[in-house]
Amino acid sequence: MKMTPWLVPAILLVAWGAYAGQPANITGTWCLNLEKSSWESKPQPHAVMLIIEHQEPMLEYRGQVTSPTDLVRDFAFKGAIDGKRYPMIRSMGPGTAVLYRINDTTFESIFRTDDGAGTETTRTSVSADGRRLTRKIHNESPQGNTSWVEIYERR
Repeated sequence: MKMTPWLVPAILLVAWGAYAGQPANITGTWCLNLEKSSWESKPQPHAVMLIIEHQEPMLEYRGQVTSPTDLVRDFAFKGAIDGKRYPMIRSMGPGTAVLYRINDTTFESIFRTDDGAGTETTRTSVSADGRRLTRKIHNESPQGNTSWVEIYERR
């Protein structure tokens, strides 16, 4: 079979188009890098371990935060990056979170407490090589506003 000159580039373009636009999969075990993270006025934890299961748009995660006094707090979320509300419990209390995609490597979540007193906005991005997860967090509550950046590395 003789290939026409345009056939190979056309096949490559279709294959690239099928791959391009696919959200990065962040499934894995992630550990907080304390040195690369920035805490501003927020107390720095001793350690954070995060286990993510991601199959676009589904997102499920669980983990543990160890405080500087070695108290351990578990956390978890099960929902999707689809713009719908999902129940969530944060340190601020119970509420709902809405997650939506910004681009192939970034999504944003907006958590609001049930009583309306607190809001936490988190923008999560994965690096091009898939080894670093960055969470930029802004918290607004009656106690004031706080922002910080968490950097995680894939195990």
